[in-house]
Amino acid sequence: MTKDDDELDISLVFELGETTWKVLVTILSIKRPIGPRELARHLDLSSPSVALYHLDKLKDHKLVVKDVHGEYQIDPKADIGFLDNFLFLKEKIVPRTLFYAVFLTIVLVIYVAIVRFDYSTHNVFALVLGISGCAFLWAEVIRIWKGLA
Repeated sequence: MTKDDDELDISLVFELGETTWKVLVTILSIKRPIGPRELARHLDLSSPSVALYHLDKLKDHKLVVKDVHGEYQIDPKADIGFLDNFLFLKEKIVPRTLFYAVFLTIVLVIYVAIVRFDYSTHNVFALVLGISGCAFLWAEVIRIWKGLA
């Protein structure tokens, strides 16, 4: 993916707006077709016509398709590769980096708990490496989450 592709993806997210973004995340999370009425109830929207407006907006951007039953699902041809670094859990979007940060933090805590620290080169190097790795991953998780808010 080139820099231009990244800029296009980010601009698309901003162009969609907050509610349309929530609709997209919901459709990605439930992994099945959904109609406007069910979507309105699911997201506590004021009416099915509001849900339909956001679904049509996604359809105009070629992100969803409407089936013969009037339900919408992610278009198999949609270019949403920029979302591969996220997991969609119960209408929440979680960066995959979070799991790496949690794993490395747990490994570091276990290391500190079971290894006697004696200022040897090995211990200092392991702690510096572990702490800097954790700091980098947690900073990245925070940066990504702020970008989604």
